[in-house]
Amino acid sequence: MAGTSSLTLGSRLAAAASYIRCGSVFADIGTDHALLPIYAVKSGLSERAFATDVNRSPLLRAEENIKQYGVSDRITCVLTSGFDSLDNKGITDAAVCGMGGELIADIIDRADFIKVSGFRLILQPMTRPEATRRSLSRCGFAVTSESVVFDGGKYYTVISADCDGAVRECEDKFQALYGDFKVKHFASADVRRGYLMHEISKFERTIKGKSISGADTSGEQRIAKKLSEILQGEIWE
Repeated sequence: MAGTSSLTLGSRLAAAASYIRCGSVFADIGTDHALLPIYAVKSGLSERAFATDVNRSPLLRAEENIKQYGVSDRITCVLTSGFDSLDNKGITDAAVCGMGGELIADIIDRADFIKVSGFRLILQPMTRPEATRRSLSRCGFAVTSESVVFDGGKYYTVISADCDGAVRECEDKFQALYGDFKVKHFASADVRRGYLMHEISKFERTIKGKSISGADTSGEQRIAKKLSEILQGEIWE
């Protein structure tokens, strides 16, 4: 039987795993290889877990891994879309990682049973993080922590949010894109610097492209300036 010592999580999944609470019932939405739920139960964080996917092939891979690690009695595989079919399972913590931000937002919006006090979402949007953060705001989730890691040549942001029922405004573009830097944690000083420089470069390219066509770039310039100030240590929010 394989133990957690033989289970290797990359920086991205390790960051997500760090937000799973001890004593939780955990669900991994879009599980692929089921590494997160396997880690959750093998490490003693979760009493039981659910590995879900909308496609059968990833679930077959998940089932093989679950069997290999000897945790078939504690992890249930479910063929479903988002949180469908997971109501009344006692789930307390759930991860939705490796999807586009708009898809994650849709998954959150459609799942009413997760919008209860104390429910934790662990999210890693690959694109459009502003869509994810706006969904959290309107669905009563407060972002309590974010981790930025560098994994496989890319920067990833993992968001941990707990439901408190309070609907929040998230109209500011910078806030929607990046959240609150006061709760954003970086794997290292190099990751912080590299991430900020990467984001600034993206906006500089957009500004250059839009300037050629004579389009308004004031919004992009404001965001790039704020990121530069954070990089230089002039502000931290």
